[in-house]
Amino acid sequence: MMAQPFSRTIALIGGTGLAAGLRRLPLSGLQLHQNVSVRFGANQGRVLEYLEGCFGNLRVIVLPRHGPTLERPDRSPGTLVAELGYEAHIWLLHELGVSAVYAFSTVGALDLEVPLASQLAFVVPHDYGRGIGATTHSFGSLSRTIHPSMREPFDRHLRDQFLRAIQDAGASALTRGLYIYNGPDQFETDAEIRALRRFYDGESHRIVGMTAGPELVLCRQMEIPYAVVCANSNYAQGLVDDVSVTHELVLHEMQPATAKMLEIATHLIRIVAEESGSVGNAT
Repeated sequence: MMAQPFSRTIALIGGTGLAAGLRRLPLSGLQLHQNVSVRFGANQGRVLEYLEGCFGNLRVIVLPRHGPTLERPDRSPGTLVAELGYEAHIWLLHELGVSAVYAFSTVGALDLEVPLASQLAFVVPHDYGRGIGATTHSFGSLSRTIHPSMREPFDRHLRDQFLRAIQDAGASALTRGLYIYNGPDQFETDAEIRALRRFYDGESHRIVGMTAGPELVLCRQMEIPYAVVCANSNYAQGLVDDVSVTHELVLHEMQPATAKMLEIATHLIRIVAEESGSVGNAT
C-alpha cells in the first residue's frame, strides 16, 4: 500500500485503446501490482495487473481489464468470464475502498448516426440492456445488494463528470445511449445484429460491447457508482456493405482516438480531485 496519505480512492478501468497509455497519466508515486490473487467467499480470481498512484490526495487505481498487452489481449472477455476475472477486479476495488469506478470501453454501434471514435466523438450511455450472449455475474450472498435496482444503471454524477472531461479534452459526446452487453468473445453475426435491432427497436444510440455489463452489475451489487465512456470503433456487422468486423479493424479505427481517450482520463482525474478537494500538490 502507498505511504502517501489520501482522502479518497477512485478507479479507472481501461480497455482496448487505453491500456498502452495508462502509465502516462499524471499520477505520482506509481506502484505496479501484478498477478494478484483475490478471494471472495469460496471463490478465487486473479488480477493480472493494476497501477496505484496519487493526484494530490486522490488515490487512483488504474486497471487494464485485458492486461497490459494491446495488440493481443492477455485475457480476452471470454477468459475473464471463465476465470472469474470480472469478479476479481471488482472485489479488489471493493477491498481497496474505491468509491467510484470510471470505465472506458470500445464498442460497435447498431445505429449509423452514432459517430466513430476516429472522429473524436464518444458515447456516455445512460441505459443498459442484455443481449443474446450475455453472461451471468454475481457475488451472491457476499453482495451488499443481491438484487440491485437498474432503474438508473449508470451513475448520473459520474456520467456528468465524464461529459465535462470529454468537453475539456476538446472532443464531443452523445449524452445518452443504450449499452447492450452481448457477451464474449466473437463479434456478432448479421443475424444477431438484426435480432438486436428488432429487440431494442425505438431506443436511440444503441451500442454493443463485450465488457461493461459484468462490471456494471457487480459494481451495483457492491454499491459502487459506475459509469462508462464508449468509443465506437465500428458499425455492427451487416450495417456496412462488404465490411467484416474484426479485431484488426477495431485496433485500426481506435488509433486516432487513443491519445484523446488518455486526455479524457487526465481531465477526469483533475475534475474528480477538484470536486473532492483532493488536489493538494498534484503534478
